[in-house]
Amino acid sequence: MKKVVAILSLVLFAGAMQTTYASVNPIVVVELQDELVKITTDELPDAVKQTLASADYQGWAVEEAYHNKTKDHYELKVKNEVETKTLKFSKDGKEIK
Repeated sequence: MKKVVAILSLVLFAGAMQTTYASVNPIVVVELQDELVKITTDELPDAVKQTLASADYQGWAVEEAYHNKTKDHYELKVKNEVETKTLKFSKDGKEIK
């Protein structure tokens, strides 16, 4: 009986030794938050002001303006008589879609 227990113990021990433990390397994803700085419409680049004065944006009023320093563009909350939306512009006055 002692031999059976000894053999069984050796078999279990050998099986446990062959078990491989996978090492886990966690992947860390860091998302940078955009640095938005509230500005006045007077602080917008002239190119953005000219774009807003064009016929494409006629009837829209800027309610809030932000400079996104992380991406170096401008985010504007604009409103007309029926809706409000956010527009993004490059410093060259081109709309970013």
